[in-house]
Amino acid sequence: MGCDDGRVEKLGPQAGFTAVACISWDNRLRLPLAGSLGLVRVDGVDATSVLAGLVLRLGAAGRPVLLDSLTIGGFNIVSPPGVERLTGSPVLAVYNYRPSLERLESGLRSSRLPLAGVRARVLSLVEEAAEASTPHGPVYLVAWGLEASEARRLVLETQVYGRKPEPVRIAHYTASEASEALRRV
Repeated sequence: MGCDDGRVEKLGPQAGFTAVACISWDNRLRLPLAGSLGLVRVDGVDATSVLAGLVLRLGAAGRPVLLDSLTIGGFNIVSPPGVERLTGSPVLAVYNYRPSLERLESGLRSSRLPLAGVRARVLSLVEEAAEASTPHGPVYLVAWGLEASEARRLVLETQVYGRKPEPVRIAHYTASEASEALRRV
């Protein structure tokens, strides 16, 4: 299963919401099975509960959840331990670049968002990012509830066109289109 947010046009307290999509994926057939949409507040604190709700709505509790970052909708942070606690699902963030805790914390400080300390504690997980080589190039994995070998295997099974796992890529396009449709309403 892959989850991602749509385009975020504006950050800060007046930003509103953006769409988030979760797409369940069949590794054997290499195709999407179902999807679900939700809304998260940009720079809010609801990403973990919204993603967990989408996972449960898709009947995918216990199945790994792939992300392309621990941030959704600006600095709305996904807590891997929280998702696992709510759904029983391990979480794997697959970065195309080595994530920088220093840059994330700097952005978080300058944003002056509430609960900055809690957000920073979750973001500190990126310090554990492990490089993994794939046929499409290197990726950096932040895994919660998965062994390193299992995380790499999952990435290899879900890569189709590039380094980003296909269910995450499809979730991004789905959420982006939904976000665009919301802006037109």
